[in-house]
Amino acid sequence: MAQSTPKIWLLGASLETTNMGLSALAESTLKCIFTRWPDAEVMIPTHDQDTTPQVLHIMQREIPIQRMELWYGRNIFKHQNIYLLFIFALLSRLLPFKFFRQYLRKRNESFDALMQVDFVADITGGDSFTDLYKMPRLMRGNLFKFAVLLAGKSLVFLPQTYGPFKRTISRVMLKMLLKRATMIYSRDQVGIEYVQQVLGSYATKKHIQFSPDVAFVLESEVIDTASLQKLQDLKQQGKKIIGLNVSGLLYNKSLQNDDWFDLKGFYPDLVESLIHQFLQNTDHAIILVSHVIAPKHLPESDPLACERLYEKMQSQYNERIVLAEGDLNHKQAKYLINQCDFFMGSRMHACIAAISQCVPAVGLAYSGKFIGVFESVGIGDTVVDLRTETTEEVLKQVEEIYQQRENKAKKLQETIPQIQQHVLQLFDNLSDFSD
Repeated sequence: MAQSTPKIWLLGASLETTNMGLSALAESTLKCIFTRWPDAEVMIPTHDQDTTPQVLHIMQREIPIQRMELWYGRNIFKHQNIYLLFIFALLSRLLPFKFFRQYLRKRNESFDALMQVDFVADITGGDSFTDLYKMPRLMRGNLFKFAVLLAGKSLVFLPQTYGPFKRTISRVMLKMLLKRATMIYSRDQVGIEYVQQVLGSYATKKHIQFSPDVAFVLESEVIDTASLQKLQDLKQQGKKIIGLNVSGLLYNKSLQNDDWFDLKGFYPDLVESLIHQFLQNTDHAIILVSHVIAPKHLPESDPLACERLYEKMQSQYNERIVLAEGDLNHKQAKYLINQCDFFMGSRMHACIAAISQCVPAVGLAYSGKFIGVFESVGIGDTVVDLRTETTEEVLKQVEEIYQQRENKAKKLQETIPQIQQHVLQLFDNLSDFSD
């Protein structure tokens, strides 16, 4: 892929989502692409019928990003329908005649756009290459991956988590896709080992590499908000600022007696206990930070969870508990998190926003994805697994990590620059490949 202006489709992340983690993945991947190919043509999927290019400010440049409408729906005769794209890709493989492919491209502009790309880079939401989040979601995501391969295009798996898979059909699909991928990146060493295990003897023929989570290179954006002003006032009073990201998925689902992840303790009680533990020291203040800004009628809404918690705790702690605005974007949230002296989060990319800025952080983990990412920067011991630890054990471990926060910050100051340089070289090895 030696050309200086490759055409690339980026899949599995979006700039139009309420999940700041996905936005962080999308923008950080774009930064890696333009570091390698400053004039690359990049297209990202959109659900919006208005496909006007989106202009992003990356690396002090204004860069237009092309948008292609893609969606799953009942009307398979619309060219944007992914089911139809899969059928066109399948037909192009079954009848590999040049005139027939040209006919298909004339019939469907989305298929024509796919056939023009040099490669497709897929990050699958960072942690969605699993059946943990239910089979329909996995099946929809895999359908387009298979369409890319059937169309004869190179497929690059960007740094992400692979698994877990509970069903045989899930593991079979994973192996089929991995065997045909041009490049496979994992954001942790466990993922490397898992991919090698899945591929078996075929693993020696594949390009499998470790690369840290791309969100380590996300840029921040300066804000001037009410919550920022409150933090600055508290700092002037000599308060230590503790950031707490509350996962709406864990908090609201627990209140509905619907625990998806088999946590050992009751999550709402845990976050309340963490607040009590820190604010019993009057030199501390806490800011509640959202990272998935879903509408408040949806259970995964972090603002809903944070507001519920704030209303419950504010009368006791008054100005020492602050509620961050619920309409910040991913770069603004990162700037706000950088104001903290210590951070705790159940959304992994909220934690990455902290540790990428050398803010010592605790990952309040609900899945195995946390440990590998934290280990990649040398602080795997700051992950607390909520699936195995009781509330009392979590509180104890968090307090121990807090007491070690200065050492953790020094460790991050040593490792983060190296990690960021590693991430920015993500696409360097692709110069050896062509579709």
